[in-house]
Amino acid sequence: MTTGPDPGTWADYSGALRAILDEYARAIRELEAVVLEIPLESYSAQTALSDKTFGNMNVIMGHVIGAAHVYVDYIDDGVRKTDGGRRTHSYANATPQEAMAAVWEAFGRMVELLGRFKDWGEDELEKIQFTTRWNQRYDVEQMLEHAIVHILRHRRQIERWLAA
Repeated sequence: MTTGPDPGTWADYSGALRAILDEYARAIRELEAVVLEIPLESYSAQTALSDKTFGNMNVIMGHVIGAAHVYVDYIDDGVRKTDGGRRTHSYANATPQEAMAAVWEAFGRMVELLGRFKDWGEDELEKIQFTTRWNQRYDVEQMLEHAIVHILRHRRQIERWLAA
C-alpha cells in the first residue's frame, strides 16, 4: 500500500493550504483503501453498473488521475494568468497499485505547485480565478475543494461497484 507524501511536506504552508491538502490527502488515502482491494481480474472487467462512460474500474481510475492533473493545470494557469491549453490527460493502468501510484503522483504535482505560493491565505487564493472547460468559474480554493469531492464521489462509485 502506498501512502503518499509525508504531510510534513506541506507543514509550513499557510493554514488554508495546509488544511485543504490534509483533506485532499485523506480523500486519496480513503480511495486507496478501496482501490487496493479490487481483485486484479475485476479491475478491467465490466460489472452490472458499467455504462458507456465508465465501462470498468480501470476507466474510472484513469478519469480520476486525468482530472487530478487537469486541476493542477487550471490552478497553474490561473496563477500565471495564462492558458496552457492542457485540458485532457488520458491514463490507463494495468493494476490498481499502478493507478494509485499515479493518483499520488498527481497529488505531488499539486503539492509542488502550491508550494510556490505556500504563504498565501484565503484572500489571495480567492483572487486567482479561472473558467473551466465545463464553463464553471472557480478560484483556487474552490478548485481544490472540487478536486477533493471528485475523489470522494468516485471512491463511492467504486465501493458500489465492488458491492454489486
